[in-house]
Amino acid sequence: MKIRQARSIDIDDITYIISTAFLISDYHGLRENIIDNPRYSYKDIIVVEDGEEIIACTKIIPLKVSFKGKIVDSGGISAVAVLPEYRKRGIADMMLKDAIRRMFNANYPFSLLYPFQHRFYRKYGWEYIGATMLYEIEPSNIQLFNERFNVRKMRNSEREKIKKVYAEKIKSTNFSLWRSDSFWTRIVFPNFPNPYVYDDGEIKGYVSFEMKKSENSQIEIYIKELIALTPDSYRGLWGFFASLSEQVSKIKYLAPPDEPLFDILIEPREKDFKRPFFEFKSYASICSGFMMRVINLEEALKLLTTANAPNGEATIEINDTFLQENNFTFKISVENLNVYLQKTSKMPDVKTDIATFSQIISGFSKPSLLYQTGRIQGNEKALKFLDSVFADSLPFMFQFDIF
Repeated sequence: MKIRQARSIDIDDITYIISTAFLISDYHGLRENIIDNPRYSYKDIIVVEDGEEIIACTKIIPLKVSFKGKIVDSGGISAVAVLPEYRKRGIADMMLKDAIRRMFNANYPFSLLYPFQHRFYRKYGWEYIGATMLYEIEPSNIQLFNERFNVRKMRNSEREKIKKVYAEKIKSTNFSLWRSDSFWTRIVFPNFPNPYVYDDGEIKGYVSFEMKKSENSQIEIYIKELIALTPDSYRGLWGFFASLSEQVSKIKYLAPPDEPLFDILIEPREKDFKRPFFEFKSYASICSGFMMRVINLEEALKLLTTANAPNGEATIEINDTFLQENNFTFKISVENLNVYLQKTSKMPDVKTDIATFSQIISGFSKPSLLYQTGRIQGNEKALKFLDSVFADSLPFMFQFDIF
């Protein structure tokens, strides 16, 4: 068996393998999506050959993601597919190892994926960083902010302004996906129902949502995307939803994990809330999402230039089973909020593996918390220092960008 880059003559085989593996009935739609996609081409797919037959494939999507206020190239793993008769032979294992090496050679600092099973990809160094909060709330439970008077229907001529609002927003988030003009035109705007903007002389926020009737004929809203650049625009968009309380019974919203909506609720609870104990009411559910792997550790470390941390230093040893180039010890120091890094042969203050470090560098989990579960070794002083070095907004990817 051998792995190679896909060619145009492989498209029918790739379509068959993916449709079979993921039970996709729209064969022709899938084929067209592979031929003409705003995010990748067939050349970004690797295939496995057994003699003359193609038996498996994987997409390595060339993504651009936000990180520390920058837009950086990254690899998205998707459609890891093997024909049923070839499963349990280590073929997916072979493809993932090959994909990791290809992404390293491309100097990608990170790789992202949406897993069918977290434990499967964890073996290869990916780790869970993509939590999301699912809210189900009544409009009548939202504060009726006066800023709602600045919310109006979006005009088609304002699409470029919407793009700019999104681009500005992801500067302050980590691992949100940058969108090309073609992605906006072909994927986002055709699936952008009920678009409204917050306009106080300048568009500083927007929302798109679906309205559906439930089984008992009540109207429910599903927020597809909500972006607010300012506190006024945030209050305005939620005040707009509060004004729909006579018509709408429920709003469902997948929110960033560090967006606590209880600040805009009159009563901090969900619709149909549960009582874990008498004193407590549920107000959201936590949903698991995407995973991330540091691919090229040196390239990832170059992105750390500033930190809201005290002056200090610590040495970290990383172990990566699949990429020996990532097995080294480095010193990270902070001086006047500037970060400095260099390789060192000194004894490390902290030891961990590449998957755990992926959670740390993403800002998803604190080193001191990972120490509690045995994921990291180190002394208390170094761990507390590193907590402050890597503290950041939690990773989040918007629904349109799920791949």
